[in-house]
Amino acid sequence: MKKFYKQAEGGTAPGGYTVRLDGQTLRTPLRHPVLVPSAALAAAMAAEWDAQAGEIVTASMPLTQLVCTMIDKADSHERAEMNAEIVKYASSDLVCYLALNPAELVARQEALWHPLLGWLQDEYGVVLQPVKGIQYVQQPADSLKKIADIVANLDAARFTAAQVVTGVTGSAVIALCMASGRIGAAQAYDAATVDEVFQLEKWGEDAIARKRLERIEGELTAVEKFLFLMKGGEATASA
Repeated sequence: MKKFYKQAEGGTAPGGYTVRLDGQTLRTPLRHPVLVPSAALAAAMAAEWDAQAGEIVTASMPLTQLVCTMIDKADSHERAEMNAEIVKYASSDLVCYLALNPAELVARQEALWHPLLGWLQDEYGVVLQPVKGIQYVQQPADSLKKIADIVANLDAARFTAAQVVTGVTGSAVIALCMASGRIGAAQAYDAATVDEVFQLEKWGEDAIARKRLERIEGELTAVEKFLFLMKGGEATASA
């Protein structure tokens, strides 16, 4: 899409803050007006729009994408289906399947994954059984029910974060830990990519693998910034 506006700016609106393009309120793909609770988030989104050149590249506007997803999806009739998808990931979660070997990789996985499973158990009483190897293990039905309840009770922002992070990492556990503030983007990245990073260290750099890792890191960083700004935090040049 060609750029159709000259100026993007954040500003106040009834009930919160919005982004305006040449004075017109930004709308989501489903035509809902964009409204957020934080002036800093509105300003950061406006900066994304202001940075567009001749063509609008939506992939270069992660905060805008997250906010539009939150508005269009998190409180919609699709929410129940999206909740169920997160629970489906939890039933065969990445962090429950440790490698058989080598020992160094297993140790890294245990160091990164076991604290997340421990937090989920301590905080919510959710017990997921980790195993070694790829043989599927049936997780306790009551634990999956508890995860379903946790997801259903997330507010719109944290649900959006959980839904996106689940898809990016393949782990509902990592997603819930990040959405709840237990871990940030860096720890989520380490937990999600421990296998790939280990393989790169062992066998050397691979351009395709590295690009995938950079994409994961970028998406997780955007989610972290989104959650921070939703709470009223101030954006920084390096954030």
